[in-house]
Amino acid sequence: MKFVPADILDAAVTLIDADGIGVSTAKVAAAAGVSNGTLFHYFRTKQDLLDELYLHLKRDLATAIGDVDATGSTKDRSRTIWDRWVAWGTAHPARHRVVLLLKGAGLIRRAAVEEAQTYFAAVPDVLAEAAADGQLVDMPLPYLAEVVENQIDLAVSRDLAEAERAVAFEMAWASITARNAAR
Repeated sequence: MKFVPADILDAAVTLIDADGIGVSTAKVAAAAGVSNGTLFHYFRTKQDLLDELYLHLKRDLATAIGDVDATGSTKDRSRTIWDRWVAWGTAHPARHRVVLLLKGAGLIRRAAVEEAQTYFAAVPDVLAEAAADGQLVDMPLPYLAEVVENQIDLAVSRDLAEAERAVAFEMAWASITARNAAR
């Protein structure tokens, strides 16, 4: 038995990646093989569809990142998160581009953005620990997280080789760490 909402979300990824956020719900429904009425049964409005798509993609990314071993150094844990995030984006370029498009367009409701942030508890925990240890530059943690996220997005968009990914991580880590901090 098919799970219709998943088909709708998959169709939305494909079409939004190709045509942008302005793609019609009728086109999404047709691509998913369902009627408009069925689409609106699961997603009452296009806004609901976009919010759920964002959450769906962020859950997928969070699953790919998975649990991070708490016994490693903050740098090692950050590298694990980095590697898994870049691997997800590289393996699923359309999903990655659609997340960026949805985020950049500013169309996702605040509640959905806040919910998505809860999927990534390991990320702020690692940064908070690094900050508490004096490893990070004196900037707000959300800013530092966004700096790293933007560098991850760049690494994904460039489809870097493994050696280049390692250098890109070192560059990202250096950009948020204090020069005199123990690394």
